[in-house]
Amino acid sequence: MRMSIGGALAAVTLFAAPLTAAADPLTYPALKAMVAGMGFDAKEIGTATEPKFTIDVKAGTFNVPVGFEVSKSGRYIWTTANLGESKLSGDAAISALKRIGEIQPTSIWITAKGLLMIGIAIDNRDVTPAHLKFVTDKLGEDVGKTSDIWQSAPAPKTP
Repeated sequence: MRMSIGGALAAVTLFAAPLTAAADPLTYPALKAMVAGMGFDAKEIGTATEPKFTIDVKAGTFNVPVGFEVSKSGRYIWTTANLGESKLSGDAAISALKRIGEIQPTSIWITAKGLLMIGIAIDNRDVTPAHLKFVTDKLGEDVGKTSDIWQSAPAPKTP
């Protein structure tokens, strides 16, 4: 009986121990302030209802305007780059899908307006400037790694 009570007390102590609290998710103003604090010039491109800003990132031979926004739920931060109007079809689209396996968690998608986008969604908990820098650099590198796909012109149509 004595051992059972001791074991029960130990178990209760473990469960009652304070858990490390995660930092609150970043709000849009806090995200923008963090990125500005990293030395970037943030330019507003969103709207009042869908705020978004971009920064310019040099990645190899590309100057990439990387967009930042907080998801509507507040659970994610999206870092994105607009690659222009999508020219993907057929084999190029299949190549893009295959390439995602090499660059994940970066994703490539086509918007409802026909724009080709590349981006990474990150969990909006305990976000640090170092993590944002890593994600921003990776996105810039992945723009370069996929340029053969999104810069290729569609094949000429034969009459």
